Amino acid sequence: MEADTLVKPTQRYFRPRRLGHVNLWVDDLDTSERFYSQVCGLNVEFTEPDLIATFLGTGHTPHDLGMIQKTNGVDRYGKDGLLQLPGTIGLTVGLNHLAWELENEADLVEAFRHLKEDQIDTDLTVDHQVAHSVYIFDPDGNYNEFYCDTVKDWRNVLNGPMELLTSYWDPLQAQGFTQGRYDANPVLKTVEGAPVQPWRLTHATLQTADVPRLVDFYTRVAGLHVVAEDDGVVYLAAELDNYDYNLVLVPHEEPSYHHASFQLKNESVLASAKAALMKAGIEIVEETDLPWKQSLFLRDPDGMLSEWYVARSGQRNLSGRGAVPLAVAV
Repeated sequence: MEADTLVKPTQRYFRPRRLGHVNLWVDDLDTSERFYSQVCGLNVEFTEPDLIATFLGTGHTPHDLGMIQKTNGVDRYGKDGLLQLPGTIGLTVGLNHLAWELENEADLVEAFRHLKEDQIDTDLTVDHQVAHSVYIFDPDGNYNEFYCDTVKDWRNVLNGPMELLTSYWDPLQAQGFTQGRYDANPVLKTVEGAPVQPWRLTHATLQTADVPRLVDFYTRVAGLHVVAEDDGVVYLAAELDNYDYNLVLVPHEEPSYHHASFQLKNESVLASAKAALMKAGIEIVEETDLPWKQSLFLRDPDGMLSEWYVARSGQRNLSGRGAVPLAVAV
C-alpha cells in the first residue's frame, strides 16, 4: 500500500538529503573500473592509487560509485598514519558502504554529538578533504557513511590520480558550518561511446531477514522516512523531493546487498543502451517491463548486480510482477 500522506518525525540524528554514492569492494580494480566506465558510462573522476581505489560518476556529487580493491588482509593507511582500511575488512567482494549526503557540517556535528550522548556506537570519523564523514553500521552489518561536502567546486580538488586524501576528523571539536557546500547546478558528463548513458544514482536495494529492525535504524538513526510499502517491501526516502526513494528493503532469509540503481533520462536512452549492449555482446542478466519502471540489470566482473532504469507513472503492484524476482521488480 502506498504511503500517500506522511508525517516526518522530529529527527534527533541524521537528516540526509539523498544517497550520495555506493562504494564496493572489488577483486581487481582495473577490471572493475573498465566495466563501470567503458560499459556503464560512469566517468572516472579521480583515483587514489595508494588506497587502490577509483571513484566514478556523472557529476551530481564527487562520485556516484566508489570501488576499492579488496584488502586481502593487508592494512592500508590514509594521511598522517590513519589506519583507514584495516586488513580485517574488505576480504570479499561486495558492498563497502552506502553514503548519505547531509545539508551541512552543523547537521553532521549535531547528529554525532547526539549519538554520543545516547551511547550509540559509531566507527570512523574522517576528513576526506572534500567531505567530513561519520561511519556507522546498521543492524545487519551494512556500513553507512554520513557526510557533508566541504568544497563546492570539488573538481578543482579531485581530478586524476591523487595522493592520500583521508585524515582523522574530530566532530566534537568542529565549529559546524551551516551553509550547504554541495553543487546545486553540477556539470554532468558520461563516457562518450559507452553503451549505457546514465543520468544519476538514485537508490540501493538491501535484502534483510528483519525488515522492521532495519526500518527502525534507517528512520530513527539514519533519518530516512517511509514513502511506500508493498508486498513486504519498504521504500525509504531522504529529504530531496526530486528522488522518489533512496533505499529499498526487501525481505529475504539472508541479509545482503542486492544492487544499486542508476536512472536514465528516458526510455529512448534505455532502448539505445539495450541495443548497444547486445551489439557489444554484453549480457543483460535481467530485464523488467512493468507499469512502474523499465530496466535492465548488468552483472559486473565480480558478479554484483547494477540496475539501469527509467521510472514510469504506473501504480506499483509487486504482487502482480509475474515471474520477475522480488528484488528485481522493486
